[in-house]
Amino acid sequence: MKRKMVWLVVVSVIALIVAGCGQNSTNAPTPTTASADRELVVGIPKVTESFNFYNTTNGFESMSMSQIYDTLVTKNNSGKTVPSLAEKFEISTDGKTYTFSLHKGVRFSNGLEFKASDAKYSIDQALASSWTSWCYASVAGCEIVDDYTIKLNMKTPNVGFLEYLTNPMYSAMLSEEAVKKYGNDYGKTVESCVGTGPYILKEWKPGELCVYEANSNYFKGAPAIKKVRMKTISDVNAAIIALQTGEINSYFNDIPGISYDAVAKADKVNMVTFPSTIFFETILNTKTGPFADVRLRQAVAYAVDRQQMLTVGAEGKGAVANYPGNRQGYTEGDPALTNSWYSLDLEKAKQLVKEAGMEGKTITIKTYATDPYPKLATILQDNLSKIGLKVEVQQMERSAFIDQVLTKGQFEIGICRWAAGTKDMDEILYGSLATASIGSAGNWSWYSNPAMDALLTKAESETTSEARKQLYADAIKIYTKDVPQIPLYYPNGSRAYSKDLVIDKGNVEYDRIMDYKWK
Repeated sequence: MKRKMVWLVVVSVIALIVAGCGQNSTNAPTPTTASADRELVVGIPKVTESFNFYNTTNGFESMSMSQIYDTLVTKNNSGKTVPSLAEKFEISTDGKTYTFSLHKGVRFSNGLEFKASDAKYSIDQALASSWTSWCYASVAGCEIVDDYTIKLNMKTPNVGFLEYLTNPMYSAMLSEEAVKKYGNDYGKTVESCVGTGPYILKEWKPGELCVYEANSNYFKGAPAIKKVRMKTISDVNAAIIALQTGEINSYFNDIPGISYDAVAKADKVNMVTFPSTIFFETILNTKTGPFADVRLRQAVAYAVDRQQMLTVGAEGKGAVANYPGNRQGYTEGDPALTNSWYSLDLEKAKQLVKEAGMEGKTITIKTYATDPYPKLATILQDNLSKIGLKVEVQQMERSAFIDQVLTKGQFEIGICRWAAGTKDMDEILYGSLATASIGSAGNWSWYSNPAMDALLTKAESETTSEARKQLYADAIKIYTKDVPQIPLYYPNGSRAYSKDLVIDKGNVEYDRIMDYKWK
């Protein structure tokens, strides 16, 4: 009853805030403000602490980095891959050669022209980076044809590879001269942050805020919005209030379920929804500790109430997932399996806990300290207590969790989210389950199975859609048996922004400031 009353109070407070937002605010820009002088303020969960794409964490931080960089290809408002820095591209009939013809006259913010040598250098950086090398596992190398042409040679065809090249997290184009000039200090100061993108970094407080100015020489044309301030708002409820009062004009993160309906009905705010690529999961350390025993992992699979997780974590706004990629929107290569995961069976779970010799033993759940993770951890704690385990919860600051849990594997069981940069099963399964992806790259359960690796590698080069789906179906059967993680849910994706702004709804999910204009 006490918990229910707390939620009623929270809902009531948010409702009052929203109701009051129809009144004028001293923070809100007036309609008469000249568009050329008006600053767009964007809230994100975390501004980056480094602009070196290939040597830093790529989570929410990538939103602040990606505004100054470009990629060879990009996504349009229909989700189709189209040329960007590459004027055109061709893929050989055998799928083993990608040829990119670059735009001429494109300039970095340091004044130097973007050429094939920069593209090759950037791809070589991606190939070497522990954060991105797994995306390039099928790439043999990059060669320069001439100043404006490069070729990517593949070890094997990979039908999902072009998807990686659309995302700056995996394929930002850097200035070779700038990276070599600044060395280890590249991306650590304003002057060392060099890109070809629509905006130029003018001020930066690492982890706190970025101030951008439109690139008047941008090769696609100068952005409509000339001044931008992006700042960290880690508390989602504080971000919603800031959006309502006009303190920020846009919020680059999903609106939580508890505030969903209120924000959608707010007078001064637009909200657009879309199928999310963010996968909430329980990760299990399959390499060391108690969960190296598959019986204990299977016990957890029988015990976790995933519908309850969705209800509490996203207010039911989303869908329970049976495996990574089993989301509401279309995912290339998804075999669309149904009823493939474990049903709730506490008695079976208790038996497996006894067989694993863990009855009455203590385990520790590690998770982020921000919503909705503590609530999800409480549910997991309750679920596992019912099957004979003693359970403790350790809430961690984000950077500490990433370092200890995701990068070093210092955990037993944890709750987090895996955000896909593409809508292709290759990234989603290879990135989270392949041996080559163990650790910071995305396989956070430290899971390794040669049979899984073989299927995922074969699926990469399979060009027949149905055959590819069958390979992924076989991989999911192994996943279900081995239980390297507990699939929880995909929440609804959403973005909220001021009605003073205009954007094609198809572009909202990409978080590109240049897609916005003042109304």
